[in-house]
Amino acid sequence: MTAMMKSFLLSGAALALCVGVAQAHDPSGKGGLPPEYVKRMIAGMKALEAVDDSDQAKGIYSQLVQWTPEYSKLRVCFMGGTDEVNLKVAQIASKWTDDPKMGLKFAFTVNGKPRKCDPNGKPSQIRVSYDQPGYWSQLGQNGVVYTAQNEATLNLEGFDKATDMSVFDKPDVQGVILHEFGHALGFMHEHQSPVANCGNEFNWDFIVKYLSGPPNNWDKDTIAFNMAPYVGEDLKLMLTDFDPKSIMLYYFPADYYLKGKDSSCYIPSANDVISDTDRTTVEYMYPADPGERQAHFQQRAEAFTKIWDKGQADGTTRDATIDFPTLYLKSPGVSASDAD
Repeated sequence: MTAMMKSFLLSGAALALCVGVAQAHDPSGKGGLPPEYVKRMIAGMKALEAVDDSDQAKGIYSQLVQWTPEYSKLRVCFMGGTDEVNLKVAQIASKWTDDPKMGLKFAFTVNGKPRKCDPNGKPSQIRVSYDQPGYWSQLGQNGVVYTAQNEATLNLEGFDKATDMSVFDKPDVQGVILHEFGHALGFMHEHQSPVANCGNEFNWDFIVKYLSGPPNNWDKDTIAFNMAPYVGEDLKLMLTDFDPKSIMLYYFPADYYLKGKDSSCYIPSANDVISDTDRTTVEYMYPADPGERQAHFQQRAEAFTKIWDKGQADGTTRDATIDFPTLYLKSPGVSASDAD
């Protein structure tokens, strides 16, 4: 591991575990989550790490983003776009959940029409906008913990401008939508997996110089959030062997790697379809069997509660302004029978 890489891990990338990276499907020019979102999450990360900053705890924190069993479906609403565009986005994103082995579905419509966001109506867990820079998404439950009902959780810049619906048949367009909705389900970036070797294969001198300049103008923490490997033990619910076919793996130019196109993490073009491993993973995260899903949840809930209760006993939770156990573990959810 290079000295540059070590400095990233020590200065901020370790915090990425409990909130996820500043997602953008194209780090070469689109940017990540809005800065105001990142500030809130950094405050939350620091509060959690004040309770316990061990690698084991960080691994447990990372699992909090998975939607609880109380969610049989996620309400998705749109902050703009025509019905025609929004239905196309819904059709593509549903490739994640149109699966009999999945116990979590997307609910896009009301009376057959795409749901419009209404901050005063029933809460929506995924709120799609088109008017902000870039392609990005909050990671799983972070969409309800760190953003309000009048704020977007997922952005597809400019997709609402489409007039010819055949554009949504293009693989790269579908890839962007699937990637961002993968984040909304709780998927992290594949190149940042601790079991991948991408962090050691990156040409960090080039990456830092490139991403710190225009159009990104990212600071060190933002580069670390988007590029550095996750740290933390006990990531078993999120980890598989490195999957070069994953929809969550970025395409980066050969200049990003010390060995160029010979890097094990290099792919010649963006992955635009859900891989077999992606499919197996999401079925494990949200199995159709309610008992199995509850058992998975109970395991991570008990692990986090143990950390939190210890923090209450020794006073380390005093700086936490967010009621993490309630927001992440005790959500009322959305049952299958809930009306649209």
